[in-house]
Amino acid sequence: MPSPDSIDTERVSATIEAEAEKQRRQDGMIAQLELTIEQTWADITPSRAVVDGGEGHLLDQAASLAALDPQVPVGSRRGLRGVKWLIRKLTYWYIRFLTDQFNVFAGVLIRHLRSLEARLGHLEAAVSQPVDHSGPTASDCLDDPPEPSPTVVSRVADLAGSGPCLVLSGGEGAIVQAIGDRGIRARGAEQDPDRVLAGLRRGADIRPGDALAYLADADDEGFGTIVLTGLVEKLPPSALQGVIDQAGRKLKGTGRIVVVVADPANRSRVDSELGSGLGISPTTWRHLLERAGFDARLEPCPDSRIAEIVVAHRTAIPSVDSSQSQP
Repeated sequence: MPSPDSIDTERVSATIEAEAEKQRRQDGMIAQLELTIEQTWADITPSRAVVDGGEGHLLDQAASLAALDPQVPVGSRRGLRGVKWLIRKLTYWYIRFLTDQFNVFAGVLIRHLRSLEARLGHLEAAVSQPVDHSGPTASDCLDDPPEPSPTVVSRVADLAGSGPCLVLSGGEGAIVQAIGDRGIRARGAEQDPDRVLAGLRRGADIRPGDALAYLADADDEGFGTIVLTGLVEKLPPSALQGVIDQAGRKLKGTGRIVVVVADPANRSRVDSELGSGLGISPTTWRHLLERAGFDARLEPCPDSRIAEIVVAHRTAIPSVDSSQSQP
């Protein structure tokens, strides 16, 4: 057996490299795999090679630890160092693909976890309830309006216009589902997480979060119908004018607003005292909508709580004859 000092490590290394290059040229699949792994690895390689002192975000540490180094040390003793280097060279070529693929998998997993973390953060922020340490307000003491009865749901679906339709508040999705069953694309927004979950279970498109904020942030795609119910019964009249203005900006040119609220005059004594100054009657809704430029009417509804539903269409803007405008 030749001694370690007699081994020409440079010649053996050159032979191994030549044989590896020959295999790459003969097998196109190897070259393609190498290129794919190298490109993917370049995309997911962490920007920092180390994590200082073990501190920092857990995902940052995991991303750094995913960069495995297969190059084991060979030491400094002459002869023995050459043998170790040769063994490492022979072994490295066979485990290279396994190591790189593991690193690619770890990097993709880290990116997926980051995306999942961001999405969970957005969801928690959307369904979180703001905490007011100054004490409960009158609106907080007033119970949320109950879910609409099947009679109201069917009546609202009959009065809905063209799509898409937006329901505020969406509640448990009964109105959204009824309008969707008529072939109109509909979705709703609801702040109560329990009602959102109930709506999703029944297959309705219910978005979590503040309904009025959702209306303000909605794309100006132009809704054909906007249904106002639920939360608007607990808003003061000063805020309702802003809701009408915002809804008007999100409507199509021929869109309509449907208001489904109970008359505050029919509240019980407790609800009337706690909700003093909150909510307005369907008649007052019609008045505000007419002042905002809508043609509004009251539609009867055979329900013990909601006796009338307001349906408001845009007022058509009269066209100006250019020939008559000339002096």
